[in-house]
Amino acid sequence: MSTKHKSLLAAVAAMLLLSLPMLADRTPMKQAWNLFSVQQDVEMGRQMASEADRSMSIVSDGWSVGYISALGNQLAMHAPGYKYPYQFKIVDDSSINAFALPGGFIYVTSGMVKAANTEPQLAGVVAHEIGHVVMRHATQEVSRDYRAEVPNANRVTVGMAMSRLGIGFDSNSSMLQYTPEEERQADLIATQILTDARFDARQMPIMFESLQADPSNLTSQYLGDHPRLPNRAVQVRREVQNMGGVPSNLRGDSPDLHKTQDRLEQTASASTVYDDNRRDNRRDNRRDNPDDVTDVDGPSVQMVTYRGRDLEFRYPQNWRVTEEGDSVTAAPVDGTVDGSLAYGGTFSVFEPQGSFFGQNGLAPPAVRVDNSNLGRATDQLIANLKQSNPNMRVVRTDNQRRVDGSAALVTEITNDSPAGGRETDWLVTVLRPSGLLRYFIGVAPQREFTRYSATFDRMVTSLRFND
Repeated sequence: MSTKHKSLLAAVAAMLLLSLPMLADRTPMKQAWNLFSVQQDVEMGRQMASEADRSMSIVSDGWSVGYISALGNQLAMHAPGYKYPYQFKIVDDSSINAFALPGGFIYVTSGMVKAANTEPQLAGVVAHEIGHVVMRHATQEVSRDYRAEVPNANRVTVGMAMSRLGIGFDSNSSMLQYTPEEERQADLIATQILTDARFDARQMPIMFESLQADPSNLTSQYLGDHPRLPNRAVQVRREVQNMGGVPSNLRGDSPDLHKTQDRLEQTASASTVYDDNRRDNRRDNRRDNPDDVTDVDGPSVQMVTYRGRDLEFRYPQNWRVTEEGDSVTAAPVDGTVDGSLAYGGTFSVFEPQGSFFGQNGLAPPAVRVDNSNLGRATDQLIANLKQSNPNMRVVRTDNQRRVDGSAALVTEITNDSPAGGRETDWLVTVLRPSGLLRYFIGVAPQREFTRYSATFDRMVTSLRFND
C-alpha cells in the first residue's frame, strides 16, 4: 500500500475516532438487582396498561396520537439496552403529569403536553420516562417489596407477585414514586437519548425547574412522584460534555407540537361543555326522579392533595372537599342525596368513653375478637353510628393494616343507601396517642362499590396525621 493511501486511511480513522466520543465517554449505567426478567417487565406493564386504558380517558384525536407516538418512537430508537415495545399515549387530563409503566408503556397528560413551551422540553419529559423504563425502576421496587414478603424468593411469576402484593394500575403507586438516585439515573439516560436524537438536552432541566417553580394542584402528583434534584442542570450539562458537546445540527421547536396543543385545547373545551350539559341533565333527572342517582362521575385516577390543620390526604381530582366541624369529606359533585353521602369518603374523629380511656362510663360489649384499646374504641364508634343508622350491619372485622405508621383496623359494614338499596361502608380506624379515634369511612352503593374501593384505599394510604 502506498504511503499516500496509508496517510489517507489514517486521516479517515482519526476522523472516525473523533466522531465516536458520544459512545465512548457517556456515563455507564448499571441496573440494580431485579427479581424479574425484561420479558416479565413487559408482561407486568401490559397488564397494568390494560387497566390504565380502561380507567383513564385516553386521547383519541388522530393528529395528537400520531404526534406523541412519532416523538416517543424517535426517542426510543436511541434508548440503550433491551428494545422494549414502547407505546406512548396522551391522557385527557388537565393535571401536569407523566409516568412510565414497566416494559415501555408511557403516558403523558394533555396538561403536560400543553405546559411545554417547545418540543425539546416535551422531548425531555418523554426521554426521562424512557430512562425509568431502561433502568427498570418500577420492577426493582416490586422486587424489593416481594423479597420483604418472601425473603428466600429467587424467581417469581408476574401473576404471583401482582396477586401477593395487590399490584394493579395506580398512578399513585409506590412503584412509580422514585428516589433521588432513580431520578438522577433517569436524567442521565434521558440526556444520552436526547443528545443522540439531536435535541438540546439542556432544555429538560429547564422544563422540570419550571414545574418546580409553580407548584399547584395541577403539578402536585408529578412533583410528589419525581423528587427535586439539586444541581440537575449541572449534571445534564456535564453529561452533554462527556458525549462530545451539544450537537451542531440540533432539532429546534416544531409547529407539530403547537398544533397538537391547539387540538388538545379544543378537545378540553368541548369536553367541558359536554360535562356541564351532562351535569345539568343529571340535576334535572334528580329533581324528577329523586331516588335515581346512578349517573355519578366515578373517581379520577389523578389525585390532588388536601392539607388541613391536623391531617392531609390525597383524593380524586374530579371530587370536591367539604369541611364540617372535625369532619372532612371528599366526594363527587353529585355524591350526596338529600344531604346524605351516597358516594365518597369522610375523615373524622371519635372520642371513646370508658375506663380504658380514662373517661367515665363503660364500653359496650365487644363485637370482635380484638380486645385491644383500638378494637374497643372501634366497637364504641360502630355502636354510636348505629344509633342514627338502625339498619347498619357489620359484615367483616379485624382486617389489620397500618396507616401513617400506626396500627389500624378495617371493618366492612352495610347500611341503607340514600341512593336506594344497600350500600357498603368501608371503615378504617386508628387510635391516636391523644386517645382520640381517627377514622375514615368510604361509602358507595353495593352494586358500585368495586368502582370506588381502590380509590378509598389510595386515600387512606396517603393519609398523614399532624396532630
